[in-house]
Amino acid sequence: MKKLLMASLIAATALAGCDPSESKEVNASSYDGSYLKIAVIGKQPDLQEKNVKFMTLSFKELEDTNRISSNFDAVFITKDNLKQAGEEKYVKVYRKLDVPIFFLETTKGFLPFVFEDLTYDNASEVNDAYASGYLQEKKDSYRYWEYGLNNNQKNDQNVKDVYSRIFETISEVNE
Repeated sequence: MKKLLMASLIAATALAGCDPSESKEVNASSYDGSYLKIAVIGKQPDLQEKNVKFMTLSFKELEDTNRISSNFDAVFITKDNLKQAGEEKYVKVYRKLDVPIFFLETTKGFLPFVFEDLTYDNASEVNDAYASGYLQEKKDSYRYWEYGLNNNQKNDQNVKDVYSRIFETISEVNE
């Protein structure tokens, strides 16, 4: 009887640490790749990355695609600016950029920003998307990226993880 009781206690103790639900947070690592200079339309991300520098930009400045493409590695457009970013007049701007553009906290992917007949308001929701990236490569070809949050949970670590993955993508594009 003592052996059965002891075995039960050991099994219960071992199982007590098990959690059938998945973790809601990831251990995001800092980006340690090549130096990146990123233009931001909106509020700059609150990140302490030593190899990433953010510069605030306006939509008017974004229209100078040659300057943007030669001075920055990417462009971020934040949540508060997505509706304006979806205006038809910017479609040609995004297609002319030689650097990727990332739409942060979008729930609608990249399509409302690069197709002339689609606006941000009438675009469909995209499941599990937190950020979307786009780069026009040639006249008829482009690359895009979608980034979701771990378990679709918004917290500091999961958001930092998305940024780290975006920085890695930018670094790969620059190679």
